[in-house]
Amino acid sequence: MKKDSETKEVKIHRKNDQNKAQTHKDISYKINKTEGIMINFIDGLSTKTLLTILLSAIFLVLIVLFTVYRINPGQIGIVVNLLGENKGVEEKSLKVGVNFIAPWKEVYKFPTFDQNHTWQDIKFQTQEGLQVSSNIGITFSLEPEKIPILFAKYRLGIQEITDTFIKNNVRDAINIVASKMKVEDLYGEKKEEFFYKVKNILCEELKPIGFNLHKVYIIGNFDVPSIVTEALNRKIEAIQRAEQRENELREAEAEAKKQIATSEGLAKSRLIAAQAEAEANEKLAKSLTPELIKLKFLERWDGVLPKVADGKNFILNLDQLDQKR
Repeated sequence: MKKDSETKEVKIHRKNDQNKAQTHKDISYKINKTEGIMINFIDGLSTKTLLTILLSAIFLVLIVLFTVYRINPGQIGIVVNLLGENKGVEEKSLKVGVNFIAPWKEVYKFPTFDQNHTWQDIKFQTQEGLQVSSNIGITFSLEPEKIPILFAKYRLGIQEITDTFIKNNVRDAINIVASKMKVEDLYGEKKEEFFYKVKNILCEELKPIGFNLHKVYIIGNFDVPSIVTEALNRKIEAIQRAEQRENELREAEAEAKKQIATSEGLAKSRLIAAQAEAEANEKLAKSLTPELIKLKFLERWDGVLPKVADGKNFILNLDQLDQKR
């Protein structure tokens, strides 16, 4: 019985070995068949097709090895090399289009078009030591040639640079100018002068690193304590009333001068008319002679004799009649 069981086990092992051998034969056959198919396939391809496949494979490898960066219109890319002897900011920037960059390099995109940036609650002090706050905005653009210098200075993107360093520059410039001005000046005619001086300071500081500052402006009004606002409003109202009175006084003076001028003109015109009339009468009196009087009488006589006559004159002299009576 023991021998029979051993014989069965040997048979089983032998059969398993035979199955494994057959499996290996099948696998080898399939591999050889596949290789033959591949060889036949390659042999059937033309040189041009093989070259196309090879180039495609190389292109796929490049895509895997290199990162694709797309630079849009109005942008440039700053490349930072992180490997090798030439580590640091590369002088040549990326232009508009698709760019392939090695994985050991980083790209920072910077806009070259006009940008607008605002900050809330910028605090500063006036000449009186009064704390004022306001929302400030700037409009600026970057010079493409100087963007590598800007990045080398701060090592950050444009958003981080603007929110941190440029904001500090703006706040410092505002404090410098505001410390020499009174709070009422900020509400009056010197408000434009305030922002003009702030802009000049910022231009001197930011121009060398490629910032072209176009405008500095306020959003809304300056925020000061309510008691100061009320006092400023009362002062403004008083100034406006005084100006109104001065305007009324000037109008009254102008009206009085106008009336005086009118009266003087009327008097002069009357004097001139009287002088002209007197001169005319004088000339007329000098020109009267007895012959001229008789001529004028005859020119106006209608040929009818007077109803009463004294024998000498055609017209009765009433004074002579009174004397006769």
